[in-house]
Amino acid sequence: MKKYSFDIVVGGKRITTDDDLFDISDALYEAGCSDAHPAAYNGTLYVNFTRNRESYANAVLSAITNIESVSGLMCLSVDIGDVVSLSDAAELAGTTKAALSRYSKGSRGAGDFPTPLLRVDSSRPLWSWTDVAEWLAKNKIIDNELVEQARITGSINTALSIRNTNSMDVVFQFMNALNNNNLKAVTA
Repeated sequence: MKKYSFDIVVGGKRITTDDDLFDISDALYEAGCSDAHPAAYNGTLYVNFTRNRESYANAVLSAITNIESVSGLMCLSVDIGDVVSLSDAAELAGTTKAALSRYSKGSRGAGDFPTPLLRVDSSRPLWSWTDVAEWLAKNKIIDNELVEQARITGSINTALSIRNTNSMDVVFQFMNALNNNNLKAVTA
């Protein structure tokens, strides 16, 4: 058994008072979340876990199962997910934003830092945490366990997003269109 720390963003109930948070905390405890520390940010429930399990995936999935056994609660994402700023990536990797900024601009390292995925034309582009973690591990800045956790978190968040929006059929249509280079296959 190993201890894993992670946070889950939860929907289904808006937290507007301390009593709301106390009630949810009690319900989560009764649902098996004795290792959870619920908080509310701008009315959104945010649950921090430090969970002992055989694997990171098992720790996260068991927490999701426990949370969703509480009536009305639905897990939205494992935070931090797969999209990060350089500041987020630096915090997760235990390095500095300045170091990652130098790598991303090519002024340090081999110039092969991952390309941002979103907001490329802004002053705050966003990267795939999995891509950045893989690059950091390849350059011996972090260990491979963190890369595996990044991959698992990204996959779980994709699954949660598809499930929560009930969009599996549409996603499959787009996957088939992209894989077969067939734009006519999309009816969405």
